Amino acid sequence: MVSANQLWTRVSSVPRRSSCGPMPATILGTGAFVPPGIVDNASLVKSRSIDTTPEWIASKTGILERRFAADDVAASDLATEAALRALEAAGLSPDEVDLFIVATSTPDYTMPSTACLVQRNLGAEGGMAFDVVNACAGFVTALDIAVRCLQTNTETAVVIGVDIGSRLVDPHDRTTSVFFGDGAGAVVLGSEGAGTVLASRVQSRGDNESLNVPVGGTMTMNGKAVWNFATHVLPDTVRYLCGKAQVPVEDIKLLVPHQANENIIRCGAAEVGIPMDRVAVNIERYGNTIAASVPIALDEALRAGRAISGDHVMLVGFGAGLSWGGNLLRL
Repeated sequence: MVSANQLWTRVSSVPRRSSCGPMPATILGTGAFVPPGIVDNASLVKSRSIDTTPEWIASKTGILERRFAADDVAASDLATEAALRALEAAGLSPDEVDLFIVATSTPDYTMPSTACLVQRNLGAEGGMAFDVVNACAGFVTALDIAVRCLQTNTETAVVIGVDIGSRLVDPHDRTTSVFFGDGAGAVVLGSEGAGTVLASRVQSRGDNESLNVPVGGTMTMNGKAVWNFATHVLPDTVRYLCGKAQVPVEDIKLLVPHQANENIIRCGAAEVGIPMDRVAVNIERYGNTIAASVPIALDEALRAGRAISGDHVMLVGFGAGLSWGGNLLRL
């Protein structure tokens, strides 16, 4: 068993591979969808007989409530709704999309990919579709791939993060079940426009001890190890990408981190000197939605006008793998 301190020593020693960027890529529209079923902390504790209190959950995680999908709702259903909203915002039809990428750890099937099912649901007649499985770093990974594709013969891409995390945990396990909720977020990217990805990097360090979900099983998590990992890679990713793009950290208008734990977010933002009024945080309402957390938070922030064309926006994801990375955008 690797200790939490040993784990971070191993993670921090990973060579920093060169990132992509700058590359043209414009966000044409965003969208998000969460199930209507709201489960607050008191209801969760009572219904699952979890050995904790609503106050403990709130203080340790920042979560007040989360959404649970109904039993007959699949990841492709949530992803389709998010994609429809993003396409509507972009003013595009599904047939105008060349590439569909879905980041998820809760696919409908082993095969076909959830992306293919979303493509079918949308009635899109062409384009390429595939899934990315990279846990909570899934969306920033998928975005990195999509941006690279836009530099070739792809003109429009829909990138979706979706997970039904409530189905990955033992409902009675306090160390995991209080964190996770369900949802989907989507971004439409175009090769034309004023937007640019100034830098993008995704890395992994193979580790299945800190956080894992066996096939057909439930999640186990070493909370201390995950905390040590996350509180280091969040600020490290911000500093690295800003340095790569030669953008001062103080020029970041909006930081959109993975919504794993509000305390992790606050620690990481404080270390790099980004005030919380420039950080997108919605974990109190949705919990940890795994690959969906970054695009849901991004959609809410952009719709609220927290960043506009020309602003610098940083996306950061981190999770099982252990995998982490981010994308520095100029909208």
